[in-house]
Amino acid sequence: MKVLISSCLLGNKVRWNKQDKLDCDLLEWANKSGIELVPVCPENELLGTPRDKIRLIQIGDNTCAQYKGVDIMNKLDDKCTTIFQRNPDIVGFIGIHGSPSCGISVGVKNLGRVVKGSMHKLSPVPTVESNALSNRNNREVFLTRLRKTISIKK
Repeated sequence: MKVLISSCLLGNKVRWNKQDKLDCDLLEWANKSGIELVPVCPENELLGTPRDKIRLIQIGDNTCAQYKGVDIMNKLDDKCTTIFQRNPDIVGFIGIHGSPSCGISVGVKNLGRVVKGSMHKLSPVPTVESNALSNRNNREVFLTRLRKTISIKK
């Protein structure tokens, strides 16, 4: 079963500062569980690496993705939609905590709460953050959700 994963978790240096967040335990679990991990990084595809940070900020009724003073939220959402469209056979997505595109609970300046990053809010399949998968029970719950998606897609 194919699952998209934030590319930095596989050791690819695609973060804004040209670093990675390699998670060897996660990779070992995925391999043992029969999960084929497909690396993606919407921010790298859109802006390259290294790059300035994207900051989520609330302006009026809108959550904006500020990059060098410009709101790129629509471009970021479009890139994430494109990633899902070009991977029609995936059954899940594993993101990285805190990322404006790949995090589930991303802080937004002036909002007073968190929001889902673009990959999670636009996903047609189950999603999870990598830090949640450090717990054995959460891994089993995610695998169950993936298997259910497989049975629905058949």
